[in-house]
Formats: sequence, structure tokens, C-alpha cells
Amino acid sequence: MGPKQSNSNAISLMTAVNCSEMKISTNPVETLVAFSIGSGMGVTAHDPVCGVGGILNFMLPDSSSANGVNPERVPFMFADTGIPAFLEALYAQDAQPGRLKVVIAGGAHILDQANAYNIGLKNIEALKARFNAYNLRIHHENTGGSNSRTLSLEIGSGCSSIKIFGEREEKV
Repeated sequence: MGPKQSNSNAISLMTAVNCSEMKISTNPVETLVAFSIGSGMGVTAHDPVCGVGGILNFMLPDSSSANGVNPERVPFMFADTGIPAFLEALYAQDAQPGRLKVVIAGGAHILDQANAYNIGLKNIEALKARFNAYNLRIHHENTGGSNSRTLSLEIGSGCSSIKIFGEREEKV
């Protein structure tokens, strides 16, 4: 016999979504969390009708400049391969594009203070271009700046939270 669950003390589950990963869930007591998003991007998407949601945590805008990394082995590292795979996984769980609530966070300008590369800005641009191509609306964003963020998604409520170190948490 397993542990009993009652409404008064429901078991909750927190699942980390690391860099270059994606996680999808339909478990209403699960919260997905991407910690320390710097120049990379975190994307939450949630369909309230079918109760599916997920987080994509990608690092780079374009797999064509992967420098020896095989994008087929790590598709969630890049915007151009990760976003289509993320959406495909959501749609496979009956999510519908018009119902998705999308929140994005990240794209900070952290490592390259000389402004030679600004990977964060390129990641933001790549994400927005991809979402425009899919005609998907971004409902809320917290991007840019120079601080890392933590992004979470509560599957049951569809609530996303963005926390910047030293600042208050933003719930959307």
C-alpha cells in the first residue's frame, strides 16, 4: 500500500529543468523549475483546457553555429531546434496553439560585457522570430538586463513565476 493522499496535505512535486532540457507534464501537483537562466532563455507554455504544460530551457539561438555539437543529440540547446520540438511535444499531449499561455524569461547580458556577442539579445530575437513564425502570442516576458532568473510553472494552476535574485517574485 502506498502513502495516502488527502486534499489537506496533497503531495507536491518539484522538477528541475536544466540547461538544454525540456520537460512536459500533465501532473497537477507538479511544478517545473528552470534555475539560474542567464543569457539563455526559459519558456513556459500551458494549456488550461487539457492541463498540459512545460518548460524549455535553451542556451543558444542557432544550431548552425554549434561548433562540433550535434544538434540532433541536444536539440533543446538551441532555439531553432528546441522550440519546434517543445511545441510538438505539447501538441502531442492535445495542447492547442490558440490556448497556450506563454511566458518567457532570460536573455540577460552577463558574460560578454564588451558587447561583442550579446548572446542574450540574440536568444530573445531568435525566440520571438520562431514564435512569430508559429503565430504564437507571448503573454508575458521578463528579459534582458544583467541578472539571472529562475522561471517556474505550476502545472495545476498554469501560474508561471519569475524570480530575479534580490528582487521580488513576479507571478503571471
